[in-house]
Amino acid sequence: MDINPSAATATHRAGIALGSNLGNSLAILNQTLVALDRRPGIRVMAHSQWYQTPPQGPPQPSYWNGCALLQVSLAPVVLLQELLALEAQWGRKRSQVWGPRTLDLDLLFYDDLLLDTVSLQLPHPRLSTRAFVLLPLQEVAPDWRDPRSGQSVAQLLDGVDCTGIYSPYAMSSEEAPHLLQQRLVYQGRKFKFEVNRFRLPNHHEGEWECIRHPGGALAVPLAPDGRLVMVRQYRLLVQDWILEFPAGTLEPGESPSSTINRELEEETGYHAGRWQPVGQFFLAPGYSDEVIYAFLARDLERLTNPPAQDEDEDLEPVLLTPEEVENQIRAGLIMDAKSISSYFLARPFLTA
Repeated sequence: MDINPSAATATHRAGIALGSNLGNSLAILNQTLVALDRRPGIRVMAHSQWYQTPPQGPPQPSYWNGCALLQVSLAPVVLLQELLALEAQWGRKRSQVWGPRTLDLDLLFYDDLLLDTVSLQLPHPRLSTRAFVLLPLQEVAPDWRDPRSGQSVAQLLDGVDCTGIYSPYAMSSEEAPHLLQQRLVYQGRKFKFEVNRFRLPNHHEGEWECIRHPGGALAVPLAPDGRLVMVRQYRLLVQDWILEFPAGTLEPGESPSSTINRELEEETGYHAGRWQPVGQFFLAPGYSDEVIYAFLARDLERLTNPPAQDEDEDLEPVLLTPEEVENQIRAGLIMDAKSISSYFLARPFLTA
């Protein structure tokens, strides 16, 4: 393949590896996929499950690793610069060889390009020896062949040791659906709507509608007097005022903890001195991939000058005891699913 590595005009296929073992790694990896898909000239076509991997090098936490298949109109060097910029955005430090990192992004291949420069080698020179790359790569690009050796991903995978690498979310190839066609119907401010055609494991083919959402974060705020801070908010689509816990959508490159810090202060006027993750869950997996990250917020303090609320928000804080919250849930007065789920995730810790 003959291409100028600094200039590309057509559409190309590229594979990348993603890894993290510092911070909320799964949130960082998921948000990186969202941020990549929003970059001009980059489209995330597929991504693997996340695999837990024993670390190499100095003592450090285990990694979460995965791969993504991209459709790009960027040249290889420009694509690499975008990946490095995302690493820097997540605070990547290169102070120690094989050391821990918040985000690690490697460009694995770019079509069948062979490239050997000071700044970039393609395919990635260590791709063929890394089980934690080849396992997820097989999910997203099983047809790719190493242009140096001519071997397929499956053949490369046969030559590595996969001991200790596993995914709690992985499906077998027989269980996984096959994407036949992907069509973007609407790109909104916060999410996009797709209609995709799949072939299911039982060989049935059909179209499924899907809302692709970057995820959200929610706080169950515990005031010093033991009451919980909710917000009474007008929701246009249900044309009514409803009680909810403060929550917000993750912005590109933003961790769930950063999102909920911001939203708590904007929506309630409180600052939390202590945060405790209590769980995460899909909000409506029948038609959306939105994940809600729930936190218990403690040591609340009233802000003298709270941040301004968003222009489209009409809400006010309401303080209720846990007993009052449960009574209103059972009476059908609190009907917000994410608030109900998060309350019961946080309830065991309310008196801790």
